[in-house]
Amino acid sequence: MFISFSFSQTKNEKEERIKPSEFPEIAQNYFNTISDKVKYLKFYKETDGMKKSYEVKFKYNKQHYSVEFDTIGNLEDIEIVIREKDIPKIVLHNISKHFDKNFEKARFIKIQKQFINTTQKTDKQFIDYILNKPNNKHTHFEIIAEIKTKKHHQLRELTFDKDGTFEKSRIVTSASYEHALY
Repeated sequence: MFISFSFSQTKNEKEERIKPSEFPEIAQNYFNTISDKVKYLKFYKETDGMKKSYEVKFKYNKQHYSVEFDTIGNLEDIEIVIREKDIPKIVLHNISKHFDKNFEKARFIKIQKQFINTTQKTDKQFIDYILNKPNNKHTHFEIIAEIKTKKHHQLRELTFDKDGTFEKSRIVTSASYEHALY
């Protein structure tokens, strides 16, 4: 028996660029040692309904990173922008099956591999680990796609596990779409 736990909500994020001094201090300090090695280091405050978080975005070794923290400065996740061809074939096949089954048409706008720290490493150690080994095992894929069904034409953010099994989906509003393209 297969049970799918999924839910749909709306992603209505508002992102505001902030000064590094407005970022949670503990998390801000993680980037002091690498600030001279990265390009485009930018700090943001995000709100999505009731949830608030902080995010730092940068380019490191030709890859675009986004590192998200809660309001205290605890690491939530690390995301790296990738291309469709970077997804292993069997995983892409599983993801494509979900799109084919549920939508008439789909176009990927942005694909990210996501890392959530489930190890014993501290947040700082985990960030350094991912920066040094970005091709290590990630936990999820996050895809923003323009989809079409018989009733809707919309942007959606879909999350899949590392094997390409669908986990959740939410509608992306046009207000949150602008920064989603980073």
